[in-house]
Amino acid sequence: MADDNKPGQPGTDETAAGAAGQGLLKNKPAEPPSGTAPGGGLTVRQRWWRYGSNTAILVGAVVVVVGLVDWLTARFNVRKDCTTGGIYSLAPRTHRLLRLVQRGGKTYYLVNLFPTGPQADPLEQARGARVRQLIQEYVWACPRVKAYQPRSHRALMQQLRRRIGNQFHGYRASLLKSAAQAAQIQAFLKTQATAIAALAGEAAIKGNRSQEVNYAVLVDAFSQNMPQLLGQTRRRLVRKMRATLPDWPSLVKLWREALDNVHANLITAAAKGFRARFSPALQRWLAQRQVAMRKEAKIIGHYEAELKALKPVKSGGTLRRLSADCLLVMGPHRVKVIAASTLFVPRKSVSGRVRYLFEGEEAVDAALLSLMQKHRPKVVFVSIDPENLISAGGPLSHIARRLRRGNFRVYQWSPQSPNPQMPQASPPPASGKGVIWVVVDLPPSGPQAMYGMTPYGPLEQQINKHLAAGGDALFLVGAASPQMMMSMQGQIPFKSTLAGYGIRLRSLYTVVQRQQVEPGAYVAAPQFTVSSYPATVISKPIQSLRSIFVSYPVQHGAYLMAPTVLAPMSTPPKGVTAQVLVRSPDSPSVWATTQTQKATFDPSADLPAPVPVAAMAQKGASRVVAIGNPLFVANDLLESGQLSFSGGQPVVVASFPGNAELFLNSIYWLAHEANLIAAGPRATVAMRIARLSPSTDTLVRLISFIGPALLAVVCGLMVFLKRRKV
Repeated sequence: MADDNKPGQPGTDETAAGAAGQGLLKNKPAEPPSGTAPGGGLTVRQRWWRYGSNTAILVGAVVVVVGLVDWLTARFNVRKDCTTGGIYSLAPRTHRLLRLVQRGGKTYYLVNLFPTGPQADPLEQARGARVRQLIQEYVWACPRVKAYQPRSHRALMQQLRRRIGNQFHGYRASLLKSAAQAAQIQAFLKTQATAIAALAGEAAIKGNRSQEVNYAVLVDAFSQNMPQLLGQTRRRLVRKMRATLPDWPSLVKLWREALDNVHANLITAAAKGFRARFSPALQRWLAQRQVAMRKEAKIIGHYEAELKALKPVKSGGTLRRLSADCLLVMGPHRVKVIAASTLFVPRKSVSGRVRYLFEGEEAVDAALLSLMQKHRPKVVFVSIDPENLISAGGPLSHIARRLRRGNFRVYQWSPQSPNPQMPQASPPPASGKGVIWVVVDLPPSGPQAMYGMTPYGPLEQQINKHLAAGGDALFLVGAASPQMMMSMQGQIPFKSTLAGYGIRLRSLYTVVQRQQVEPGAYVAAPQFTVSSYPATVISKPIQSLRSIFVSYPVQHGAYLMAPTVLAPMSTPPKGVTAQVLVRSPDSPSVWATTQTQKATFDPSADLPAPVPVAAMAQKGASRVVAIGNPLFVANDLLESGQLSFSGGQPVVVASFPGNAELFLNSIYWLAHEANLIAAGPRATVAMRIARLSPSTDTLVRLISFIGPALLAVVCGLMVFLKRRKV
């Protein structure tokens, strides 16, 4: 009997363990052949090829996608302004205008006529490059604005003829009659010259020196001077009328001047006083011919009347202003020429050096707006003082010029006449619906200061009549000094008119700011600045732009036209909506007071900050804006600033750009043109970011191709190295 525990015999633990080990060895997979991945997977070489091909495909796909997107953006002019204020190169108001252009569906062309060749002056080349850059900005911003570079002067004239040629049909038809008219006059003059020549043998003429001279003058007038003038003028007309687009108004003027000369000579020759200087024989001859001469002069006069009756056309001066240094804006039916003097405005620096500021954006905006609008809105500056306000040299001439650039017609009117002999002025130039009155609260000057409320009565009546007829108004009112209140018998001008629109005028209060004049000494000066505005449709677009409210010092401690308080009523009249437009800074050093001599705030009598100083209101279709400072848009405030450089170009950075922008936005709101309410070019010039130059733009495009490809290659290498370690 065998020992059960003998090694090697079946049934023992070692035997079982060995059997299990043999079973495990039998189930162990065989070693793969050399070069084959375990488990039938990919080899190292195969993985290299697969990962490499994946990387190449990814690189190719990314490059194709980026190239397609880049081509689409260039093809369809899709660009994105990623700046915080959205003013990459053009002002917000320009972008709003261009959206209107795009919405209108009409195409406008900008033509740069500045010389750009090597023969041009370096200054002209630089100006031409600046204008070309501006044109490109408009082209990038709006697909409906295109740049046009004519091949020749004739090609440009053909384009102009298509747009404005039909305006000159009347001029052309009248000048076509000039050939028959000239022939008829020439025949008449020839007949008279022949008849005069027959008198050369008269004895009274031969022996008298003075008569010989008079006779020679008469012969020259009919045989040489008048015929030659008509012949030369006709030849010039024929030559100029052969042009692609003749300057018909200038040609009509040229022909009229020639006819005026002949007409005047015939009238003079037929006059009795003219005959007295000649001999009896010539006197008799002239007396016999006076009827014929007057008849001929009458025929010429009728033709001249026809030429004078030609109505001026909107593009009549276009061809005269067309020069080598200008920018041409072509619309579907009208054309605007912007001269170099309008694009580049001289400005003296502190050192006295003159630099030319480029104001092309404002000029192009004005041209586009005038081509788009069928009717120009009207603005009338109204005051009790009949002196000059808006024309050259006036205190509000700069803001009036900006309004004209905004395609407004600007007028001035006062109920008083500047002539003491005519106390009553002419009626307002425009009023009622579609007209904006800017009421400037100026104190009466000269003899008017003695009349008290007399000047204000007729003015308020006219204002109320204007508003009742559907008109709109912007009031620039100021604080009333105690002396003014005494002269006006305690009546506050325009208070009742503004109350009808839910605006409370508290002109007894003056908004002041505490200022230190010397250590330990303070004054309450009626002047403050503000750069934060309520979120209204007028003021929201000009956030962060500084505005200043000032006064006019007349003597120590006394001021005129100081900022005052204007606030919406707590309970406005029915159908009226009013809201605050501007508030003073929320600062303990600012308050409204009736005692400007005090430099400290009195809680029992003064109004704490923030104090409302401007309001806007609407009643039905009529709108009103009131700003508590008559000097708000005075020339000194609008033009204050310093000369700086932006993108290598000289610009004037305005000290208080908010004044003009708030005024202009108020005018646009009153004109019911909310689409143009935004910050303008002058206000945002200091915040502009210059557009990329062509070379930089090309570099960015190349990087957009190469960058993604390099990134894909780097990612592929990282994946390859990672998998290789595995």
